[in-house]
Amino acid sequence: MKNLISLFVFSLVIFSLVLISEKSAFNKTNSDSDSVEAKKKIYIDALKEQIKGKEQLPSETVFKDLQMLKEMPAEKILSIMDKGFSNSLGVSCEHCHNTEDWASNEKKEKIIAREMMKLSGQIRNMISNIKEIDSENASVSCYTCHRGQIIPATKPN
Repeated sequence: MKNLISLFVFSLVIFSLVLISEKSAFNKTNSDSDSVEAKKKIYIDALKEQIKGKEQLPSETVFKDLQMLKEMPAEKILSIMDKGFSNSLGVSCEHCHNTEDWASNEKKEKIIAREMMKLSGQIRNMISNIKEIDSENASVSCYTCHRGQIIPATKPN
């Protein structure tokens, strides 16, 4: 009986430690996410202020060195970067951009993002040619692979 009680207490301690570590990991993830969102908000708010009055102009007339999405309204570009790219990879603006010089191409991540946009466009075109897909809107996006992570998983967990 004494061994059974010891085993129960030991199991309870292990279970408690697991719960504490999971809670700690959860809080760290939420904390990291909160700080990414806070940083993004600062950058996005500053950019919104910079483009004030030009929100509906084609983005290529508002931003320097824009190579894709040129005809899209400038405010839509900010939304795509904020809600699309950033959320899909779980990063803030400085992951791809030099936030002192947004037009700079010094970061490889920015170049990779452009290439990935081309790739996802090619995949969307290929999907539209698959007649057996029942959805008229079958598509892919950054999130399809990245799921909030910088490096997408290459195998199931």
